[in-house]
Amino acid sequence: MIHPAVYKHLTTAAKARATVTHAALCRLANLDPGSPDDVKILGLILDEIAAGEAAEGRPLLPAIVVGDGIDPTATGLYRYARRGGQEGADEAAFVAAERERAFDHWAKG
Repeated sequence: MIHPAVYKHLTTAAKARATVTHAALCRLANLDPGSPDDVKILGLILDEIAAGEAAEGRPLLPAIVVGDGIDPTATGLYRYARRGGQEGADEAAFVAAERERAFDHWAKG
């Protein structure tokens, strides 16, 4: 089940073409951004959201999540992209392009 508060926060931010930090999402999900285990849990939440978005043919919404001292490759989107065969030669470029696609999609809304 997708974490409803995290999903709503992401869609609201995407509609405004704004990014969201990992720490802000951790706090929203009652997780500690300083805990490696909690960061992994956030990664699972973001993986689930990405899978749902991909299944609906939408851009990967978690691409709007930006680092704030947390390695973005550890939080799920890079792993999801690789697992789904969606990454480009440069994973940072893939995430940037996917972020723009998410902004474009949700800003239309």
